[in-house]
Amino acid sequence: MSIVEATAQLSVWGPITLFFIGFISNFSNMIIFVGVKTFRQSPSTFYIMGQSITNLGALIMILLQSIPSTSGSASSVSCKLIMYFSQVTAPAAMSFLWLSAFDRWACTSRSTRIRKLSSNHIASRLFLFPFVFWSLICIPYFLFCDLVPPTFNCIYTNEIFAQVSLYFLDPLVAAIFPLIILIIFGILTYQNIFGVTRVHQDLVRTRLSITRLSTWEQQMTKMMISQTLLTILCTLPRAIFFIYIMAIINEIAMKSVDELEIIYFMNQFTAFIFGINFALSFYIFLLFSPRFRQTIKTHLKCQFHLTNNQVAP
Repeated sequence: MSIVEATAQLSVWGPITLFFIGFISNFSNMIIFVGVKTFRQSPSTFYIMGQSITNLGALIMILLQSIPSTSGSASSVSCKLIMYFSQVTAPAAMSFLWLSAFDRWACTSRSTRIRKLSSNHIASRLFLFPFVFWSLICIPYFLFCDLVPPTFNCIYTNEIFAQVSLYFLDPLVAAIFPLIILIIFGILTYQNIFGVTRVHQDLVRTRLSITRLSTWEQQMTKMMISQTLLTILCTLPRAIFFIYIMAIINEIAMKSVDELEIIYFMNQFTAFIFGINFALSFYIFLLFSPRFRQTIKTHLKCQFHLTNNQVAP
């Protein structure tokens, strides 16, 4: 199989695979974290719900772009809508992951003042912020993207915004900056958990009122750290690719056909790896949290009345 064929196959089957895997994952997250009372007591639930919603939106945009009749090249309206919502959903999903990482850092901090930042009240106030913020920031994509002759590809119609998007919004906001934020809060949370001997006692004494809730907060922290590690691994190739493109942007016109084919393939491949961020959160929670698996099993038994019946003598 040639590189061109591999790129074509990946551009078609990659989005379809991510969508079906991600739909089950994110829909399951929304059902479990809303349906189980214990999860609703954690501030991270707000961020997981927001992330699941935006993940589904991002996966839908990825899928639509792979279908010729609904892709950005189908019409001027579809071009504007696809570009706009693609730029809104993906950064919003990453923003909810930042908030989850920040919440876990605050939750595990020794400082009482910092731990107060991890609360349902604050999480509920911040829930709408990523939606509103990115909806406003990405308005130029709706205004300055259109089908441009003679090729009628969906590209930028404003040269200044094209430069801003190419050198700032796409590489920094979409990949490099989220990667730095997640690494920083991941390291800080790890230090809070494993570098301080009295973290658990401080959490139980000053923040949590019952032992069961304390246990769930610990499980939520493990789940969020696991998801953060996955996101770092999936975002790193995309960030490296963006840095490479920025370095050779003025030399692309001089590249040979074979070199351009490799660049296009790496673009599709790193985009697919980055798309895993939006599809696997539920499976990561299942893999790294035994209590999460047990809670789902108990919830399903209650929903479908599968509890064991015992006959007394």
